[in-house]
Amino acid sequence: MKLPPMILNLKVASPHRRPVHLWLPLFLLWPFALLLGGLALGVALVADGVLVLRGRRYHHYTVLLARSFAALGETRGTVIRFSNEKTAVDMTVR
Repeated sequence: MKLPPMILNLKVASPHRRPVHLWLPLFLLWPFALLLGGLALGVALVADGVLVLRGRRYHHYTVLLARSFAALGETRGTVIRFSNEKTAVDMTVR
């Protein structure tokens, strides 16, 4: 299991301005995301159960939710660099 992203470092530099360096602590959002994810998982399990009882063959809401959380965990370690004549942006997800 991959750990979710904890910190986002964002650096923005312009030639005629002072560079901006932001450190965003994403770990402060995780308790809220855990609560919201638990509620969504409960709703997905109920929806999948209802669809199974109605005879629907494809019921993948729970799998979709689990894979969404897995994709969120895979974002850790992402580095994005963008630059042109006016601005240089450097973003790192840790």
